This record gives sequence, structure tokens and C-alpha cells, in this order.
Amino acid sequence: MKGDPGREVVVFTEALKVPVQERAAFLDRACAGDENLRHKVEALLKAHDRVGSFLEEPPNGDSVE
Repeated sequence: MKGDPGREVVVFTEALKVPVQERAAFLDRACAGDENLRHKVEALLKAHDRVGSFLEEPPNGDSVE
């Protein structure tokens, strides 16, 4: 269904499992010509890449005890 936010989340989540160099081909298949869906998923992927893992480690690299 076009415009379904749940579809965006599903495609985004699956895209994260795909190696970066294979994501364009994955998105070609997963979005099947739905450019709106593809743009939304690409925006989510870019935001995810910018955020990275900053919440996974303390700022100075020391473990919190």
C-alpha cells in the first residue's frame, strides 16, 4: 500500500541488514518503482548513518560502572 508508514519502517529495517554497497539494488527491489517510498527510506538511512552509535558508548570511551 502506498503511503503506509509501516511499509517504510519494514523496508528501512530490512535495508539495515543489507551491506551498504548492496542497498541500492535492495531498494530497487523493495520499493518496486515507488519513488516516494524510496525517498523516505533513503532519508531514514541517511539519518541513521549520521546518528551512528553515539548512544552505545560513553563520550570518552570509558565504560560506565
